[in-house]
Amino acid sequence: MPVMLDSLLENARLALERGDLNDAETLLQRCLQLEPDHGAAHHLLGKTLLAMGRPEEALHHQRCSCRCDPALGWNWFAAAELLQRKQRWREAADHLQRAADALPTEQPWIEDLARQTWLRYHCGGEDLSRGLGPAAYQYWIQYREPRLPDPAVPLLDPWWQPEPLKEWPRDGWLLLLGDQCRLRPGALQAVEQWLAEQDGKATPHLIYADEDRLSDDGSRLDPWFKPGWCDDSFWGTPWLDSFSAWSIPWLRDRQLPLPPGDPRLRFRWILNALHQKPAIAHVAQVLVHGPPGPIPAAECWDRAAALRDHLEAGQEAIKTVEPMGAAGFRLQWALPPRLSCEVIIPTRDRAELLEPCLQRLWDTTSHLHCRVTIVDNGSQEPATQTLLADWTARLGPGLRVMADPGPFNWSRLNNRAARPSQADLLLFMNNDVEAIRPGWLEAMAGQALRPAIGCVGAVLTYPDGSLQHAGIVVGMAGGADHAYRGLGVEHPVHRGRSRFLTNWGAVTGACLMVRRELFLRHGGFDERLPVEFNDVDFCLRLDAVGYRHVVTPEAVLLHRESQSRDAQGSTTAAAALERVRRRWKARLHATSPWWPAASARNCADGRPREFCPPGWWLGDRMVGPQGQPWGSS
Repeated sequence: MPVMLDSLLENARLALERGDLNDAETLLQRCLQLEPDHGAAHHLLGKTLLAMGRPEEALHHQRCSCRCDPALGWNWFAAAELLQRKQRWREAADHLQRAADALPTEQPWIEDLARQTWLRYHCGGEDLSRGLGPAAYQYWIQYREPRLPDPAVPLLDPWWQPEPLKEWPRDGWLLLLGDQCRLRPGALQAVEQWLAEQDGKATPHLIYADEDRLSDDGSRLDPWFKPGWCDDSFWGTPWLDSFSAWSIPWLRDRQLPLPPGDPRLRFRWILNALHQKPAIAHVAQVLVHGPPGPIPAAECWDRAAALRDHLEAGQEAIKTVEPMGAAGFRLQWALPPRLSCEVIIPTRDRAELLEPCLQRLWDTTSHLHCRVTIVDNGSQEPATQTLLADWTARLGPGLRVMADPGPFNWSRLNNRAARPSQADLLLFMNNDVEAIRPGWLEAMAGQALRPAIGCVGAVLTYPDGSLQHAGIVVGMAGGADHAYRGLGVEHPVHRGRSRFLTNWGAVTGACLMVRRELFLRHGGFDERLPVEFNDVDFCLRLDAVGYRHVVTPEAVLLHRESQSRDAQGSTTAAAALERVRRRWKARLHATSPWWPAASARNCADGRPREFCPPGWWLGDRMVGPQGQPWGSS
């Protein structure tokens, strides 16, 4: 009997591998007739039935396999996958944990998947990798949000608001609340508690906080976890309107006028106060419920005019400031009449990628004098040679082809092309990037010419329309990662931050613009980083001497990421990460000021920090609300 069972099982396995699903099912049913509790036969039959499009029956047999042979972890895992398909998150998470416990070697990724699935169960099935949904936010509020202090605790400092003030008091704090904004009970006590925890640090002159909104029925929604202070990010989406606390001694010292009593007129006062360069701090807690609806159009344009005056007073070559979205602005910088740009594209064959890259570049840029340099890293295919010949004939001196057939080193290829350039600006561009609409290059150039700006990046999307790059969070997950990777372009996370001008710790070299003199003066890309982290390293070198990096939302391009090389099989990534960690150890331990302190440092989707490990672990048990094990009632 065992010999016959083994033969049937082996033949069924071979039939499944060949795709002979009917034969595999017949053989496995015969196995189970001979031994109804054969765990391996149930497991294999479950896989067969799933391939035949019969998931209900497949789940039945996978669960039978777990009952018959609970020591086989992959049986539990297969059942968990089917439960996930049916959105039975609690059972799926339990099966995943059983799989991790049963497997003979540790599988951390399965344990992480179990944590994610438990969380999805508690969040009403919402997938946090697509952004924090309303059910997940309510769960966070109820069980995971850090609690504010007791509002009955007496305040240590006097707090003032503009309405009763006729002159500046001698000390205390000025509290500015926006129109229709509501302070949460305990909010001021939370600010004072935060100040008491600063361990001798200098008291800031201005404090702001996170916020959300209230629905018509009083439910909290639409959280806005804010970053540390970044000038360009603030200009794109000003965040001091709902709540700001100002040191009265500082205001008196700067001889600032009293703020207007009407909250709608305070934006210009706030901008004028910012000209005095206050020391600014952020309390990463939701302390205020912002206005329930959009700002009226007339007020939006008044705010745009005030912001433009503020930028002009700061010597910014601002051209237009226009309201965009609920509370943000579209900002456009002026360009000089004569401006040149060198577009540098390393490539090795893959004419099917390079052709649309060049064509879309040609179609979407008409206002700048551009020269394209193709750095040919040893192309062999005839189609590539034909393509380069065609574009050379088409562009004449507007196209330069440099041969560099050595081992692939992205840094060396770009450096070699940049050194002889005479252009004002350099644009480094991968051969798998395609422009989408006109104006992107001009928007990047307007940012790159600003004296305070180092590198300028673009918003890059995957072919399915989701975000691939909207800025790099240095310090995320112990290295660096792309903010909001995988979210939709119109995502609401952090009030849709990637749709506005934003500061970041670095930008991707797949589409990076910088002034030529700045690039050469600071040594270009490190050629000891041939593939990975060369862009991050260069951005950090500029950051160390005071330059800021931005992503401009007007530059949206398609990126067929890694289609020209095997990123998963990289032999250089580990060494590159180690080198960058040695060089930038301190910088890689903090995601501030670019990433909100309230958001997890190892999840690019912006979820709250309480929704990411290791905060879920208590001893060797995963814990949920009030300390009970995840999945318990």
